[in-house]
Amino acid sequence: MDTRALGAATVLDIDGTRVRLADQWRDHPAVIVWLRHFGCVFCREQVAEVRANRGDIEALGAGIAFVGNGTARAAGWFQKRFAADSTVLTDPDLVSYKAIGARSGLLTTLGPQAWGAGIRALRSGARQSTTKGHAYQQGGLVVIAPGNKVLYEHISSAAGDHAPISAVIDALEAAAALPIGA
Repeated sequence: MDTRALGAATVLDIDGTRVRLADQWRDHPAVIVWLRHFGCVFCREQVAEVRANRGDIEALGAGIAFVGNGTARAAGWFQKRFAADSTVLTDPDLVSYKAIGARSGLLTTLGPQAWGAGIRALRSGARQSTTKGHAYQQGGLVVIAPGNKVLYEHISSAAGDHAPISAVIDALEAAAALPIGA
C-alpha cells in the first residue's frame, strides 16, 4: 500500500467537490471502505454490515467513509438509499484504489470465488442494480489513523471478499489501548 499516495489522493463528495481523502483520518482513526461500484450487490451487503457496527466503531473514536468510483451523482444516489447517515465519496479516476493496491479484472469479478459470495449476498437481502462505476474493479477496507498510520488493511481478492468486521473492531481496540502519541 502506498500510504503517501493515499494521503495525497483527492476524491469527490456527493456534490462533486474535490476533497482530500486524508481529511477522513486527519483527527481520528477512520474505517475507509472501497466499494466495487455503486450498483454492486456485495457492496450493499458490506455497507449494511459496517453500518450495523457503527456504534462500536464510533465508540472507539473512529469515523466511517465509503468510497466508490462512479459519478458524484451515483455517490449521492447510493448515500440516499444505503448509507444516509454516512460519508460517501467517489474516486472516478481510481487514484485511491491504485494506492491501496485494489485488484481489477474479469476473473476477480465473475470467477468461482465470487459465486459463493453472490449466494451469501442474495440471502442477506442485497440486490444488484445497474453498474455505477468500473464494473471489474474490486474494493478493500483500510483502518487508518492520523499520520497515515495503517492499523488494518484488507484488499479484496475477488468480488464479495470482505474484511471481517471483527478484525476492524480488533484493530480499533488495539489502537485505542495504545498510549497517546504511540
